[in-house]
Amino acid sequence: MKTNFLYFRENGYQQFTATDAQTNFTINGDTNWDLDVTADTEVKVEVTFLEAQTTKCGSAYSGGSVDAGETVTVNNTGKSISTNDIVIANQGADGTNGITISAGDIVTISLIPVEGTEACFRADRLLAVNSASDTSTVLKFKASNGAAADDTVTLTHPDNDGAEFKLIADYIYEVCNANINERGGVITCWDKQNNVIGRGLAKAGVTKMLLAIA
Repeated sequence: MKTNFLYFRENGYQQFTATDAQTNFTINGDTNWDLDVTADTEVKVEVTFLEAQTTKCGSAYSGGSVDAGETVTVNNTGKSISTNDIVIANQGADGTNGITISAGDIVTISLIPVEGTEACFRADRLLAVNSASDTSTVLKFKASNGAAADDTVTLTHPDNDGAEFKLIADYIYEVCNANINERGGVITCWDKQNNVIGRGLAKAGVTKMLLAIA
């Protein structure tokens, strides 16, 4: 028998307009990130330049000059993390991998999708929807790799005497059984980065989603 597939993607995206020659950009706030980034290799960092300049980037980036509106992806050597700050190496200090940021340049930091930051679960492997706390509901799926531990989706939401839990449980029941005569489709339940949030999760005021894959 066909089954639906439920898609979840952890949110991780933030865009900054530089106010000066800054190098540090603070991330990991709950509004923009479902998880806390702990390594610069977990994120893609892009710089879109306001103006054309002849000496803007290190030699690793096409000779160093840039056009107005051009976007350059910072290489792994040109970025690092310090607590909650993504740090872009300055071209003056690193002539190979650095970039000089000027006021008006746009810095975009986004989570790199890998196994564990997004997942598509078979609806027929759903084991339970549990209220883990007043503000947390956990969806449990039978481990995709056959391990003893379950795959889980942890949803954070407000506390309104259990109303949110019921909304979430009803929604999961609905999507698991959607299109009963033509099951087999993929239903996006949570992709906040692309402004796609399941109706029931939106009604429940879900603010964060974290995956744990066995």
